[in-house]
Amino acid sequence: MVTEQVRRQIEEYDMIQTGDVVVVGLSGGADSVCLLSVLKKLSSELSFSLAALHVHHGIRGQEADQDAAFCADLCAGWKIPFEIGYADVPMLAAVNKQSLEEAGRQERYRQLESCRRRLRARRIAVAHHQDDQAETVLWNLLRGAGLNGLAGMEAVNGAVIRPLLRTSKAEILCYMEEQGLGWREDATNAEDHYTRNRIRRHMLEYAAQKVNRQAAKHICKTADMALEAEAYLREQAGRWLFQYGRIQAGGPEPAQISLEIEAVKNEPLILRRYIVREALSRCRGRRDLELCHVDAVLSLIEQRPGKSASARVNLGGGYTACRKYGTLTIKKDVSPGKKAEKEISAAEKRICLGELQKEPFQLQMGGEKLELRVFPRDKVQKIPTNQYTKWLDYDKIGKSLVFRFRRSGDYFLLPGGRKKTIQAYMIDEKIPSEERDHILLAAEGSHVIWIAGRRLCAGVKLTEHTKQILQITRYGGKEDGEDSRIDS
Repeated sequence: MVTEQVRRQIEEYDMIQTGDVVVVGLSGGADSVCLLSVLKKLSSELSFSLAALHVHHGIRGQEADQDAAFCADLCAGWKIPFEIGYADVPMLAAVNKQSLEEAGRQERYRQLESCRRRLRARRIAVAHHQDDQAETVLWNLLRGAGLNGLAGMEAVNGAVIRPLLRTSKAEILCYMEEQGLGWREDATNAEDHYTRNRIRRHMLEYAAQKVNRQAAKHICKTADMALEAEAYLREQAGRWLFQYGRIQAGGPEPAQISLEIEAVKNEPLILRRYIVREALSRCRGRRDLELCHVDAVLSLIEQRPGKSASARVNLGGGYTACRKYGTLTIKKDVSPGKKAEKEISAAEKRICLGELQKEPFQLQMGGEKLELRVFPRDKVQKIPTNQYTKWLDYDKIGKSLVFRFRRSGDYFLLPGGRKKTIQAYMIDEKIPSEERDHILLAAEGSHVIWIAGRRLCAGVKLTEHTKQILQITRYGGKEDGEDSRIDS
């Protein structure tokens, strides 16, 4: 039954095509083992191949080591290519001021995406099931969410697929018993420390026992309908913006979007909300976009202007919405005194490092999305080994860094103070000539501190005397693996 459910999901959503490579996130729990088993059965019939990745979070000590060993043995027995990724999730949570749950989730997806690119796979398969979907919908509802929150998780979201999304936990356990498969139990799943655990153990179990045994299934059906409505309204809002909005391009994202207030007010309230949300998404991205931002802009549209005929609200992330006479404009605030980056030219961006003492800074340039932050060395001890996070000695760098592309005369320092030109490095590394002008650099003048995704200058390495750390985190970087050979 589970195998047929997954087959139908794959066909309905065109999840997997002939010749695809699919990377499965394998925790060792019943859900992910079930997913790997079912996909293994279908791989020959549908002509795709599998690989698996297990992420060791640096939590739970020996128990976590045993989880990793179990996954390795399982994949070896099934002849499925297998990798283990390691992460210090407690450190990441402390540095980024996140919960362990959120830090672990983000790190898992980063490593899965890195593995997908490295293997040139098309899909990442994760084992979220029907009960997980119901938990997500309830959590979003309790936190305050529109239709997008009630829609829960998508069966296909970019490269990520969820083939078990219409399969219940009970069906998964029944399948595991029928197939005689073992799995690992994470003891933390029985604790009430995590919000999802509390929702599952108290709310969903109570609903199933006291209200309706099919509670999770019905919640998921509502999520499907919410997703359909959400998709329709977003499409209508997109068409409205194309016809009536004025979009001023500014690189990968629009620099600003202007809306005629009367044209917005002529639409039904539900469409007004989606027009505003779509405009905000296109201008500042969906990350950290909340209902309060949409409501603030709607209030600005609805209010009667005073004598100045203008008003303004802060949208966070350096963005503002400004009403002036009959036009509403959403844009990046680059007024004097703001912490937004100063753009020197279309090809470079300068970051004042002193501002990072106050709060982190996010930068998007050349296909790279970066976050920079500064913190004391004594807060953390273990240097991260993953390819997406690099630590530099803050005090060995000047007052600012310029993020740009290569120029004649660029160089970086090798151990012992020897110099090597960027041109010589790219030739030695056999980087195709057509790619060399598109690799992002962090530099002080001609001195290159960091070659994104490839090399860190020896002159800014951490030492026992390091007092402050500059952390650069890459999100969704290019396919090249980070070159950790900083001593050669």
